[in-house]
Amino acid sequence: MIPHLKKSNIIAIIFVSTILFWFIFIHENQALNSPEVIMKSHSYKLQDFSLPDLNGQQQKFSQWNNKVVLLNFWATWCPPCRREMPDFIEVYDQYKDKNFVVIGVGIDDEKKIAKFIEHIGVNYPILVGGKKAMQISHKYGNNSGALPYSLIIDKQGIIRYRAGGLISKQKLLSQIKPLL
Repeated sequence: MIPHLKKSNIIAIIFVSTILFWFIFIHENQALNSPEVIMKSHSYKLQDFSLPDLNGQQQKFSQWNNKVVLLNFWATWCPPCRREMPDFIEVYDQYKDKNFVVIGVGIDDEKKIAKFIEHIGVNYPILVGGKKAMQISHKYGNNSGALPYSLIIDKQGIIRYRAGGLISKQKLLSQIKPLL
């Protein structure tokens, strides 16, 4: 044993290590592989709101009226968020000329968001939301504070689907195609 460590310190180190191991290797793996939760939501109309983009300019959500919108709340530190974004890039490329847009709302530090989206080549609008974004997501059904959290909004501004957790490319396509 290391002479300067007390038994209580060793127990604390083992406890913290166990928790970290569980969170990193078990909890996150379960979150990545958990089934999608998609709920039809025909009664909510998205109200206009504004959030800044990465240049600090306020962007009103209403500028995307008359489009099918995937509104995705995410964070750079969220493995399922990071996993689904390449699919969003592909779907946006494929359908942007058919009145479809993906709006990403990052909830963490603006500099981290900018670095991350540049690294993976995000091609759709990114807004920075912080606590205000989480309040918006909560207003539209994200009662647990899940990330990622996605809303699919039709051309009339009605929220048609909500997804708490990872949404696969196939599920996304099956939800947006009928709305285009």
